Order: sequence, then structure tokens, then C-alpha cells
Amino acid sequence: MTVSGDRPGYLAETLESWSAVRGLAEWSFRFVVEPGREESRCRAVVEEFARRRVARDVHLEVNDERRGVLANPHHALSGAFATGAGFVVLAEEDIVVADDVCEFLAAQPDDPEVLAVCAFSALAAPQPADVVADAPFSPWVWGTWADRWHDLLGPRWFDAARAPHGEQGNGFDFGIVRLQEAAGLRVLGPLASRSDNIGREGGVHALPEEFEETRATTFAAHRDPVRWRVAGRAVR
Repeated sequence: MTVSGDRPGYLAETLESWSAVRGLAEWSFRFVVEPGREESRCRAVVEEFARRRVARDVHLEVNDERRGVLANPHHALSGAFATGAGFVVLAEEDIVVADDVCEFLAAQPDDPEVLAVCAFSALAAPQPADVVADAPFSPWVWGTWADRWHDLLGPRWFDAARAPHGEQGNGFDFGIVRLQEAAGLRVLGPLASRSDNIGREGGVHALPEEFEETRATTFAAHRDPVRWRVAGRAVR
């Protein structure tokens, strides 16, 4: 999880949601905190989360200098994959999750034609809670595999994020979409969102007046366990 060092309130609310996630005891939880005006309070929130012992283990790193919203996610993912992890999920301090988000992420097969699995869905109105489909990439809690990181995303992260002449968008999410399209890979996501944005203010790219447009209308904090279906097929 990337942490700005400035928004302990959002971080506390987000970690409350992660504390309820089923199966989190099988995952290591790593925090990469930026130096900021509320850094000490953010560290205290993380330490409180660690005391709950809901994750297998908790690691806290504070950057020596501010890396920013492009470099810090890359640094966080690089550090996680350097531990030998085969699959890593990137979370953010202002994105809450459903209690089955780990079940959803862990259920998706390691398909070399899939670049990433995203927890967020922007679809409107109620959607089937057990269906996974081809989806647009969303940075609001997503995971990828070690080979896709080492071979594609990691080395080309910064170049891909630079918008071509005349094209808008220079965040890492825009870069990932460009890499996905160039490589002809797919992204999977649930029809009913397993994450939601609570960052009404204080973000780098998000504008307060756009906040309601970014909410997941299908999000629910609690979901009963399901047997996932991909385009009508069951996922074991």
C-alpha cells in the first residue's frame, strides 16, 4: 500500500476495511510511506493495524524523500516482487475494499494473456456478484504477476506513463493501459466492485468536484463467498 504521509484519516478508514478482509492472514502487507506533514500519525495508524494481526506479517518502510504518485507505486511493487512474491497487489490509502477482495484476487488463474486483475468496477446499477469479465484497467486495488512485472510493467513503467504528443494522461494508470493495448493483453475485473474511492479531497490527480463520478455504485463492504464465473465459466 502506498501512503502519502498527509492523510491519516483516509488511511485509518481504509485499514478498517482491510481488517475485515477474509483470508488476509495468508498475505504479507507492506506499506511504503512518503514523508509528509502527518507522517507520524500515518505510521501510528499502520502500527495499530499491525497490532490487530489480521495479515500474515506487516512491513513498514518510510521513504527518505518524496517519490511522488508515479515513482512510489513503482518502488512499492519493485520491493514486493524483490521478496520473491509471484503475485502482488497494489493498494492505496484512500481506497476501501470489500471483505472478499482477497478471495476474488486469489481466485483468478495465472493466465499469460492477462496483464492484471482489478478490484474496481465503474458499472452502474446492481451487477452479478460472482462474475468476472474483461474490464478496463483501474488503479484502485489491482494485482499482477511476477513475469508481467519483470518483463513489461517494471521496465517500461516511466516511459509508458509519459503521454504521447497530443494525448492526455500521464499517470501510471494511463501508462499501463498503453502497455496493455500494445501487448494485446487483457484485464480482469468483477462486475460488482470490490473497491471504492473515499478520497474526496487531498489527492494529486483527483478533483473534489469529480468525486461522486468516481464512486463505485455496486460496492458493498460485505460479500458472502461465491464461486467465481468468468464469462459463464466457473473458476475453481
